[in-house]
Amino acid sequence: PPAAAAPPAAAAPPATAAPPRLLLDLPLDVLALVLSPLPPNELANLGRVSRAFHRGPPPQQPPPPAVELALRLRAEERGEALPAHLPPGERSWLQHLLALEALGDGSGALDGGAFFSCFVSPEGELLTCGDDHAGLLEVDGAEWPSGLLGQGGGEPQVWVPTPVKPLQGACVHAVACGEQHTLALTAAGAVYSFGGGRRGALGHGGTSDVLSPRRIDGLASVRAASVAAGAYHSLVVSRDGGLFTFGSDEHGQLG
Repeated sequence: PPAAAAPPAAAAPPATAAPPRLLLDLPLDVLALVLSPLPPNELANLGRVSRAFHRGPPPQQPPPPAVELALRLRAEERGEALPAHLPPGERSWLQHLLALEALGDGSGALDGGAFFSCFVSPEGELLTCGDDHAGLLEVDGAEWPSGLLGQGGGEPQVWVPTPVKPLQGACVHAVACGEQHTLALTAAGAVYSFGGGRRGALGHGGTSDVLSPRRIDGLASVRAASVAAGAYHSLVVSRDGGLFTFGSDEHGQLG
């Protein structure tokens, strides 16, 4: 009898990709999720010491590197609205996002003076309410409008938090109030001031009141990291660790 035909060979199982064994084998978006819980200082170290974490995949226009994506995820979780383009003066998105981490701890989101209050929304909008005058009197007894609310002096009182229109789109990150003046810090590190100019607290080289936010020209080349205000003096810390003070030095408070 003829020999029996050999049984057909069993089909080989479909090849499966080997599971990733290293962090860098993970898809970029997954790697960013893994990295995002790390403290900012550790993310900064990864970005500095490891070129592998500082690069995207091979295409001609690679997506952002993993560390940058992780920082963007953290900003999104904080409800921060990131600018579409890298702000002027910043060398990289990594540097900018790490600076925002330093600003994003919730401090500076609201403050108040003698007659007014200031708030910063999660979207970076500055809102103010209260009295728009400092309670000072001219010789004829009329109230002195000093622009405490930064609203241009149009309304003597504002009863509900109202956006400060001159700063809309500036992405404010922190605010600091003295008794009669306010400092506003933007995401790009610019510092604006408004309100009572008594004793030079606004940093504009004089003592005149300023009704709407005005950028401080003396700090135009400085990228600020934080701001603070006393009764009639102001302090600004730059991102490179410099300290700037101006206003009343009656008790040596300017250092």
